[in-house]
Amino acid sequence: MRTHFLALMRVPHFVPLAIATLMLGVALSFSMPYLSLFGVEEASMSPVRLGVFMTVVSATGVFASSAVGRWSDRTRRYRVPLVVSLGVAALGYVSLSFLRGYVELMIVGALLLGPGSACLSQIFSFGRAALDIKDAAMDEFASAALRTLLSVAWVFGPALGALILAQAGFKGLFVFAAASFGISAVIAWRMAETRRESELHSPVQNGERSDSDEAGEGGDARAADEISAKSGARARRSIPRTLVALTLIGLAANATMILLPLYLVHALHGTRLIVSAALGAGALLEIPMMLWLGAISSRLRKPRWLTLAAIVHAVYFVALATINDPLAVVPLQVLPAAVVAITSCLGMTYIQDLMPGETGAATALFFNAWRIGAILSGVLSGMIVGAFGYRTAFWLCAALAGAAFLLLTFDAAMNKRQVRPTVSERA
Repeated sequence: MRTHFLALMRVPHFVPLAIATLMLGVALSFSMPYLSLFGVEEASMSPVRLGVFMTVVSATGVFASSAVGRWSDRTRRYRVPLVVSLGVAALGYVSLSFLRGYVELMIVGALLLGPGSACLSQIFSFGRAALDIKDAAMDEFASAALRTLLSVAWVFGPALGALILAQAGFKGLFVFAAASFGISAVIAWRMAETRRESELHSPVQNGERSDSDEAGEGGDARAADEISAKSGARARRSIPRTLVALTLIGLAANATMILLPLYLVHALHGTRLIVSAALGAGALLEIPMMLWLGAISSRLRKPRWLTLAAIVHAVYFVALATINDPLAVVPLQVLPAAVVAITSCLGMTYIQDLMPGETGAATALFFNAWRIGAILSGVLSGMIVGAFGYRTAFWLCAALAGAAFLLLTFDAAMNKRQVRPTVSERA
């Protein structure tokens, strides 16, 4: 892994891109955990109004990310939408530092905060365009390293944000977040997109040989084209099921982020220190897992690993639903950390592999799956806990992870069945 790091350091533009990604992570980790608290304490929103506000921000983010992803793929320009979305996000949080009216905040959420969140998916799309890396394995490791930097920011960001909030209030917190978005935008603007368009259109290797590769160098060109077309069609058909599975995993993961602190304190009678230890342990454990997966991702069968993540997620929720000791929750965080590492590192690149030449749209689809899960989790978790309690909510999360497992397993089985006739056609 040290060799990979040294090689990355020598890649033109990687260091400034890494700094831009870290600053983006800092901005998000400062602002997102305290946005709901701002709505209640500063803007005097009721629970219903807060829910509507957060839903509007998330929903406009989904639409903006999809639109920006399609535009960047069509024009092959990734720097401009990244810089614009970062600037829009900065303007949105500057607005929050002095606006308090509900209507004004709804406008800011719909026109600035939501669209500004497109920067999260765009920075990875821009990374693939800006980093001139020929080796597929190193390309995926670079993506994993950038994703790890976001996790690093979330290890210390919320705690540092709390200190700024205590000293400077929400105005100081949001101004600091806006400055971080702005620094990231300036760094990205000074970088150039160096990768050739033909390289962006070529599929990234997935640790498995494609059907066209297996056709052999001396094979007939038409046969290879037909095999490639069939392989591409199979990949396209699996995209919706994969995205639904990732949405279900994201829904369960986001519901846990909402419910776990309350469950530890109110149901298991733990302390806030245990809550902090559990959340911090998860973030810390994600970092080495992401780097390790990034270093070997080109040799892995990504669908199998995503299926494994769904199983691990289900086991985690079953354990949460049956546990009685709050301290036991802390070592359990190795399970959701593994899920986040697998889905973040392998899930995003797997969707990109299924959509060669559409890096922006593929990355936006991946992050939107998690955003949709976040939208649904806020509504469903509150309703279920209110009606049935915390343990029932975790059992439901286990069922969602099980449904994701079935979808991913179905795709793996269909791929095996469809590969056999293709191979026989070449005989």
